[in-house]
Amino acid sequence: MRAYAKVNIFLKITGTRGDFHEIASRFVLLKDIYDELEFVYSPSGKFRITGCEEIPQEQNLITRAYEALLKYTKNKKIEEFFKDHAVKVVKNIPAGGGLGGGSSDAAAFLKMANDSLSLDLDTQELSRIALQIGSDVPFFVYSYKSANVRGIGEEIEPFEDNIPDIEIFTMDFGCNTAKVYKNFRSKFFKIANKKSVNRLFETDSEKILKTLKPIQANDLYQSAADLCVQLKKHIDDRYLSGSGSTLFKPAKKEEK
Repeated sequence: MRAYAKVNIFLKITGTRGDFHEIASRFVLLKDIYDELEFVYSPSGKFRITGCEEIPQEQNLITRAYEALLKYTKNKKIEEFFKDHAVKVVKNIPAGGGLGGGSSDAAAFLKMANDSLSLDLDTQELSRIALQIGSDVPFFVYSYKSANVRGIGEEIEPFEDNIPDIEIFTMDFGCNTAKVYKNFRSKFFKIANKKSVNRLFETDSEKILKTLKPIQANDLYQSAADLCVQLKKHIDDRYLSGSGSTLFKPAKKEEK
């Protein structure tokens, strides 16, 4: 299964919920950037992930997806299956880039396990499990090309969008999501205007990228650039996805 990346066309902070931040965002799938997941026969007697050894297995969101699925279903055939099968991952989405690679991998794992083991979980059930893993994971469970996302990731509404071709700029460093949010709360905290957010939810992605400056589109940009200073030189001409570090902009249309 392909686990696609995403970009946030806009990302606004609308409140807090304990240590979490509530967001309003437009998520768009990137169909040309993806990881690949496969279940391969590999008897080891325990759950195992191969192909992304740079991420400690206990920190990998696929592991959290496996544990959350076990806890939710209490189905022993999941545990038995993964004693004889490993999760093979081909990583193409850069880690720490704000493209949702780890979250997409976790969602792909849930859907693959559901299908392969005939668990008969519907999409809403998978989404509830996904939210326990991370706030971006439910979006990838639904696989919408474009969606408006609210709350801590649990409110997902598909959006009929006009999506421009997007040019991606992958940086040679990553931004730590938790640190970017913590820095935002301590130094840049501001609640987005509700009416402005509602207008963004009604506006297609192409128009948003034509009318909003990068710093206006993503409330986390200042915080990310404060921590990852290499981003500062691009703050006026390239948009930030998520908490960074990946930048993007609409691709120039070729003249016919």
